[in-house]
Amino acid sequence: MKIPKFLKRKRNIWIIIILVVVILLGFLIFSPKNNTSSIQTGFVTKQNLQETVLSTGQVVSEIDLSLGFQGSGVVRRVLANEGDKVRQGQLLASLDQSSALATLTTAQGSLAQAKANYEKLLAGASQQSVKTVQDSINSAKQDLTNAYNGAINTLNSAHTSMFNAFSVANLIQNAYFSASDQQGVAVSAAKININSNMQTAQNYLNTAETSMDPGDIDTAIGKTILDLNKIYDDLNIIRAQCDQGLYYTSVASADKASLDAQKTYINTALAGVTSAQQSVASLKLALQKAEDQLSVTTAPPTQADVDLAKAQMLSAQGQVDSAQAVLNNSVIIAPAAGTITRVDIKVGEQATPSKEVMVLQDVGDLHAEADVSEANVASLQIGQSIDYTFDALGPDQHFIGKVLTINPSSTVISGVVDYKVAGSFDNVPSIKPGMTANMTILVAQKIDALAVPSTAIINKNNKQYVRVIDDPKTKTYHEVQVQTGLQADGGLVEIISGLSDGRQIVVYMKP
Repeated sequence: MKIPKFLKRKRNIWIIIILVVVILLGFLIFSPKNNTSSIQTGFVTKQNLQETVLSTGQVVSEIDLSLGFQGSGVVRRVLANEGDKVRQGQLLASLDQSSALATLTTAQGSLAQAKANYEKLLAGASQQSVKTVQDSINSAKQDLTNAYNGAINTLNSAHTSMFNAFSVANLIQNAYFSASDQQGVAVSAAKININSNMQTAQNYLNTAETSMDPGDIDTAIGKTILDLNKIYDDLNIIRAQCDQGLYYTSVASADKASLDAQKTYINTALAGVTSAQQSVASLKLALQKAEDQLSVTTAPPTQADVDLAKAQMLSAQGQVDSAQAVLNNSVIIAPAAGTITRVDIKVGEQATPSKEVMVLQDVGDLHAEADVSEANVASLQIGQSIDYTFDALGPDQHFIGKVLTINPSSTVISGVVDYKVAGSFDNVPSIKPGMTANMTILVAQKIDALAVPSTAIINKNNKQYVRVIDDPKTKTYHEVQVQTGLQADGGLVEIISGLSDGRQIVVYMKP
């Protein structure tokens, strides 16, 4: 059968179309690919490079003291306002002193009366009177000896309480505060102080027990009272750390209760030793009075009045000293020169003992403190330059300072190990304690150094390479081994060897 001509022409057209498609597909599949669009290039250039460490801290004062009354009462005078500069020893505030002044006046009157009686004379006494007085002296001596013996027992009991307190402090430190954070450092220092005070008290007790000399016993009593007070304060410090941060939940309630119990035992021991001291003092006074009475009895009248007055003056002087201490506790005196930066008390308020009512700082001697992570602190050194900006002054004002100290003790903040770094800065009149300081610490710098972007560096087989462009149009390249130096800010890397200035390189290539 003969095929029509128009069908033959249509078949030829389809054959041609299929051939064209096949040729195009072959060209797309087998033709060389152009990768120039996937390669980004740059140049090796000379630049001024810097490596810095950034941190944010606060402005703090060298002198930062919390001031409060040691006694309670109604505030009558507040003589310092926020911003006032004060000198050391200056009166800052006082409570109602009417009662304290009246007590002091009465005590001073008793002392004056005792001094007036100093010259009185008493008549001589009979042998029976002398024997009676002598018997009272012998009795007073025996009572004093018994009191000293009892004091030795009380001191031994107090030492047991000290040892128990140290044992509990040591147990709690080992169980919870092994880290070198702020709380761990405070607990460790408090425990060491407890041990030191316990040993000091024991040494004086050993001396007193060996000699049984009243003077040695008196010294041991006084030292033990002092050491018990210090141990109580250190137990307070440890107990306070148990409620700080994560320790609030990590320290067992039983251990906290154990610390509270030790504080009670130390207080009980302190009361016992203080009672022994008072008993000895009272019996000393009784013996002194008995001996004075003997002198009065056996001496001419004028001498007797003198001896009696001595005992009266001793008692009166103690009353004056006690009244003066109460009066001193009703005032706040500046312990150092500086500026009052906070006043939290008003005239007419009821003051609470030891509560902070004023803050004294030296606003002319400020520095900045910041926490730097362990990843950066190894590159810091004392004396390195710091560029500051302060949030209060805006980001455009810069100030220069230097690294003053790098605290070797670490703290953990949000799971990151940090170290406290302190830096100086030039006098900035508008800066105040507590303001935020942004610190840029210059670790290293290179002037006019060859540099490339860090993305241009290839690490292979513990060596470093850079792709150097051979043909800028086709972006063909070859790899060159290089030696790098400073890892600078801005993602730049110093090139020590292997490249020259102006060479075109591959800085990024799509995978």
